Amino acid sequence: MEDEMDNVIVRLKSMPDENGDVRSFELPFKAAKLSEFVKDAVGECEEESAEVDVPRVKGECLEKVVAFLKHYDEEKMKDIPTPLGGSTFNEVMEQKWYQDFVDDRELGSRDMLFDLLTAANYMGIKELLDLTCLKVTFQLTGKNAEEIREILRLPELTPEEEAQAREDHKWIFEDS
Repeated sequence: MEDEMDNVIVRLKSMPDENGDVRSFELPFKAAKLSEFVKDAVGECEEESAEVDVPRVKGECLEKVVAFLKHYDEEKMKDIPTPLGGSTFNEVMEQKWYQDFVDDRELGSRDMLFDLLTAANYMGIKELLDLTCLKVTFQLTGKNAEEIREILRLPELTPEEEAQAREDHKWIFEDS
């Protein structure tokens, strides 16, 4: 039944932006079914098309998600090895398109990387989640606690909160 559905056109609708505008993107179910969210929402569609609201994803981010889904359908992303087997993102992720997809210049901002990570998690797109998490991993590698706090936009802790964190999570603060 799923192969019969591959030609169904799926229209994904973003959450409204600040102006109330909703963006829509079309792709074949064959590409969209990588998302568990979409697969569940479409179900056993007997129509030629299906519409799926994606209420937690902004239009600009959904556009990137759709680009990922379409490209993945054409060129599967190789599995990310564990252990990673490289000391840089590009050594681990050898496929150029996927390297460029999460490149800071392509995304325009670090916020977009985290938006993609969140969208991948919400939409159940394991491969996109793996890719974005890998990118974040290498962004955090070699950074001190303050740099990581800034990258992840974590609030500064009061001295009492920091003391409690050091007590609760001693292993984090141990010297290697």
